[in-house]
Amino acid sequence: MRRAASKAEQHLKKQVGFLGLLAMCVGLNIGGALFALTMKAAGFCGPSLPLAMLISAVPILLAVAPYVTLTSVIPTTSASYRYSQLFSPSLAVVSLFTLLVCMLIGGQPLFALGFGKYLHAIVPLDPIWMGIGVLTLFYVINLMGVRLTAWIQTGLFFALLSALMLYICLGLPAVRPENFSAPFPNGLGGLLAAAGLLFTFSAGGIFVIDVGGEVLQAGRTFAKALPAGIGIAVLLYVLIGVATIGVARGSDLQGESLIAVAGRFMGGPALVYFIVGGALVACATSINIVFTIMSRGFLVVSQDGLLPAFLGKVNQRYGTPHWGLTAAYLICVAALVGIPSLMFFGSMLNLGLILAISVVTLSGFVFPKRYPELFERASMPFSARTLRIICGAILFLNALIFAFFTVAIGKAAIVFLAVVLASCLYALSQRRSLAKIKERLALSGGWNGAPLPWMEEGKPGCLQDIARR
Repeated sequence: MRRAASKAEQHLKKQVGFLGLLAMCVGLNIGGALFALTMKAAGFCGPSLPLAMLISAVPILLAVAPYVTLTSVIPTTSASYRYSQLFSPSLAVVSLFTLLVCMLIGGQPLFALGFGKYLHAIVPLDPIWMGIGVLTLFYVINLMGVRLTAWIQTGLFFALLSALMLYICLGLPAVRPENFSAPFPNGLGGLLAAAGLLFTFSAGGIFVIDVGGEVLQAGRTFAKALPAGIGIAVLLYVLIGVATIGVARGSDLQGESLIAVAGRFMGGPALVYFIVGGALVACATSINIVFTIMSRGFLVVSQDGLLPAFLGKVNQRYGTPHWGLTAAYLICVAALVGIPSLMFFGSMLNLGLILAISVVTLSGFVFPKRYPELFERASMPFSARTLRIICGAILFLNALIFAFFTVAIGKAAIVFLAVVLASCLYALSQRRSLAKIKERLALSGGWNGAPLPWMEEGKPGCLQDIARR
């Protein structure tokens, strides 16, 4: 089973360059969450919305350090899961399964429902059916291979960027400074709760590392694309936050949408372009690349013997894990129809992202000590001590945001904790498979020089290839 899955992964094709990866990163960052969650966050923090956006981005900006350190020497498919194994294979399973569930019943339905609601502003069609339609469209596109996915993502990226720049350029001149008075109506708790809800604004893009096995010159490409993509997103978000609050007071945003705010300072063709090129394209870019990442997650977990092997089977013509992708599509559609709640979808998405990024950060913390030879080859100019300090700061900020956010959202937090518990129980049931992974990682016999399960001799990007380079 394992050998067949490993061969399946070798059918994935390296076809993504810098521009495609940058478009994927920005598309995940500036996606449907911007239009679906901005006003929800404003309800927590009011006029301090731009500050909440900036706070939510701080852990992600810091996380670039451990993520790029790891990708510079061991780029791989479903990297967030595999890097988590460096800290604990059991925790890696819990993190990945939790994230997959949160994306399947949270992230993708959020973007699809957001797409349907904003299309409804132009064409009076049922939002849920339109959401199903856009999920189906990008499911088919992803079936046809990562090259087509990246090309479409790049085109959508430029349309999205132009629409957001239109919002910023027309909105900033209409800003009224008095709207920023009384910036903290709900205190520090409201600010941090908003930051938790906005976590996905910057966090999503960092998961492009999961297509590392399909990126050309991955080490160098990630080192450029990750900081650039996240930096672009943060700058745009803060400017959008300033324009949004500056045009409409925080107290006036309750029940409104970003489209309604845009209607206060733009109209006619400009507003239509913002709806199509901004709201609809933002949701579409997120759906497109999330399908890519989730299907690779199914592939790798099945390779480790933790899911049925058919979920990791790769179509040899298109180089796509078609059964894993199909399973993801069907679950997303079921969640969209059964739980049509933007707040629930957004909460599940953000909680899953916080957990997954924290676990990879733990791996970054121990990486220099457990794999010193690999760390020495990393292209980032960090000492081991500096990397550990950065990772410690990320974990502290994530824990702080997580605590305030879970208190604020109520029922969704209970569902999330239930998903984590179920993932833990599943990991316990897979002790035999996890024991094999631990053995391969040489946990009991020392880490240095131990071959990783996904870096075997003869495989592209393996440890021996790195050493030869």
